[in-house]
Order: sequence, then structure tokens, then C-alpha cells
Amino acid sequence: CGMNSSPKVAITMGDPAGIGPEVVLRACEALASEALHLIVVGDSNHLETVATKLQLPTPREIFECGCVEPTLEPGRPRAIDGHIALQCIITAADLAASGDNAALVTAPVSKHVITATEPSFKGHTEFLASRAEVSDPLMVFAGIRPAVALLTTHLPLVTAVVSVQRPAIVSALARLDEGWQRWFGNRPCIGVAGLNPHAGESGLLGCEDDTEVRPAIVEARREGADVHGPFPADSVFRHQKLDVILALYHDQGTIMAKRAPEVSVNTTFGLPYPRTSPDHGVAYDIAGKGIADAGPMIAAVRLAAKMAANR
Repeated sequence: CGMNSSPKVAITMGDPAGIGPEVVLRACEALASEALHLIVVGDSNHLETVATKLQLPTPREIFECGCVEPTLEPGRPRAIDGHIALQCIITAADLAASGDNAALVTAPVSKHVITATEPSFKGHTEFLASRAEVSDPLMVFAGIRPAVALLTTHLPLVTAVVSVQRPAIVSALARLDEGWQRWFGNRPCIGVAGLNPHAGESGLLGCEDDTEVRPAIVEARREGADVHGPFPADSVFRHQKLDVILALYHDQGTIMAKRAPEVSVNTTFGLPYPRTSPDHGVAYDIAGKGIADAGPMIAAVRLAAKMAANR
């Protein structure tokens, strides 16, 4: 399992009926030669069953959590599987929180399946933040250049637009600046995407860019952050010098992240430990078929280890 100094990465198996167990097993196999201490959190019997079926090695270290009934059919999730997936998140988060150089990588889960037994579950980001008593987690898609951070995440668009207010932007920029320095070791050059077409065209196409976004950028710069904008959101990606872009609503940022030539990794800033996940879902339609691409999971584990080394 590598030396004690190598970063400890706790990896949840995700929804046992999804592609989580498969991509976790493939990632462990692909990363076996690297100096990482990987701990897979899940049901060892289930992981061994999947490994045997796909002719993959069993991970070197499994932290027992949950008990998947052998009657499980891939792609057919049950409420009990959502409950197990949540137990794995809780256990792995506690492992990551307790270690000096530990990180958490979460395999995909279905919010819908988990809410059958835990109605308050809104997603990994919100759940982990509330467990760590962090009020404002920041979702950042890293591993791409420029990276993408989201001011608002899972809100209806009309609500998200109303949330684009100066104090919220100033706060997000401060957290982005601090988190980037903490986990990646350098002060980032940040660009802010405009809310309206052409970043408002001097008020012709909406006033928010002038009344909320621009003043927030001025304030963040006064506080020491290297922030620029607002730039028209459709072309902000062309700015070569930017390390990261603050997008103002979910799809404005995630479309950019999913179209990037590199593999994007979902990370959460604001937690006391590094947390990453692959930027894809449970993919029930291909679960159990042995065709899931482990590239995003491998990228997520590598980035978590890199962040943990800076911890």
C-alpha cells in the first residue's frame, strides 16, 4: 500500500447498482504502480464479485462498509443500495477528516435513490459540507485549463439569476482564492463570467453585470485576489492567462467544463480535507457491462492525492 508518507485516498464504491464499483476497481488497477495509499470503502464481497466478473484484481485495501445483497442486479437500484452508498460516504469522509494527508474521492451515487431513505440528501457537495459544518462549499471543476468554479449550483435558473449579488460573488471569490492557494499552492488568476449576453453591453442587455458583478470584482481585488472581468461568458475561455473562471450559474460553468479537451474533475473547496469525484453519473444503462470508462475516476484519484500532498 505504499509508504506511510504517501497520500491516503479514501474512495467510496458509490451506488452498488451503478458503474461506481467498476470504475473504482479499474482505477485501483491503473494506479497500482503509483505511490498512493488507496483505501476503497465498501462491501468487499460485492467488490470481489464485480472484480471476478470483469477479470480485474481486487483492491489491496478495502474498508468494510455496508452489505450488498447478492440478488443485486446492475442498473436496477433499490432503496437499500442508496442507504449503503450513503453509509460509504459517511465512513470515507470520516477517514479523510481524521488523517493528516488524507483525501476523499467519491464514486457516483443517485440523489433520487438516496432520498428514498434520507430525504434531506441534496448531493455529495451539500452533504459533506453540512457534516463538516461548512456553510458555503464551492464546486470547482479542476484538471482543465482554465478550471471552472460555480457561484450557484443546483438551483432553478430563475432563482440562480436572483442570487447573483455582490456579497455572494465577493464571498465566492475569496473562497476560490484561498482554496486554490491551499490545495494547489499558488495564487490563481481568476476570470469572472458575465451574467447577461456580452456581459450586459454597458447596461443595454441587463444591469446586473454593472451593478453586482463589476463592484464585486473591484472589492475582491482590493482584498488581494487576482480577479478580472466580467467577460462575456461565451468567450471567457479564450483568455490564455486565466487559471480559473467563476461561472455564475450551473450550466454556464458545467457546459464549459464538459466541453474542455482535458478530463474535468469535480472538487469541493471549503472542506477541511481534499475531495474530488469523477464528473459523471451512475450510468445505470451500462452498469455491469464492463464498458465504463475509468479515465475520469483515475483523474479524480490523482488530483485528490496531489491536493492531499499540499494539505
